[in-house]
Amino acid sequence: MANQSQSDAYRTPVPGKARFVPDPQSSGNDRPLILSYLGMRELAGWVGLFLPFAVAIGNWPCSGRLEGSISAYYFTRMGAWFAGSLWVIGFFMVCCRGYDKWDELSGRLAGCFALGVALIPMNIREINHGWVQLRGWLHWTCAALLFIVFALTSLFLFTKSDTPNPTPKKRLRNKCYRVCGWAILTCIALIGVYGVLKKIDSDLYAAIGQYKPVFWLEAGAVISFGIAWLVKGESFSFLRD
Repeated sequence: MANQSQSDAYRTPVPGKARFVPDPQSSGNDRPLILSYLGMRELAGWVGLFLPFAVAIGNWPCSGRLEGSISAYYFTRMGAWFAGSLWVIGFFMVCCRGYDKWDELSGRLAGCFALGVALIPMNIREINHGWVQLRGWLHWTCAALLFIVFALTSLFLFTKSDTPNPTPKKRLRNKCYRVCGWAILTCIALIGVYGVLKKIDSDLYAAIGQYKPVFWLEAGAVISFGIAWLVKGESFSFLRD
């Protein structure tokens, strides 16, 4: 199976842009169908796109409010959805094969970081000592690195092309990838700025905090990831060649 990035010139056309294709390792007329690389990219994109909406809406009847971050939903009734979504994305990234060393590296790093976010809960009580504090640092480190890999993948790998004159739709797709990549980096940077604000002006930090900025910025980063992967998975006919 293919990993994130391959230039459009390498792609073998699939009739009807099939999400399921006959298993190439089986023989006969009744070969089982398997999920194609386009289908896998599309699946990862939809999982990312719906994650912030699913956890927020699913937990709303119980709490009547947004949590401070998407990661905080680990400790709510939507914890299984949060962790399960990251496991789907993580295993997809780790198990798929790439087209060159950079594809392999980005996919495996993203997969490991996604699994790290799922396996290592955040420090929701802000305990400042012991394993819980360390666990919180590890969680946010994995989350930040995951988003950075997603952003760099969109900016530098998804935009690759074998031809000096890409098609108009390929150029349009590249614009989508760049917008998504920069949106992810901007969201992560703003989360960092908000964290620093706590030490500079605690009153302003608390005033802004009532609007759940970390949740919305994380949601923006996750949705940008999902859109980039849906475009790469050829989910939108108006962007396909």
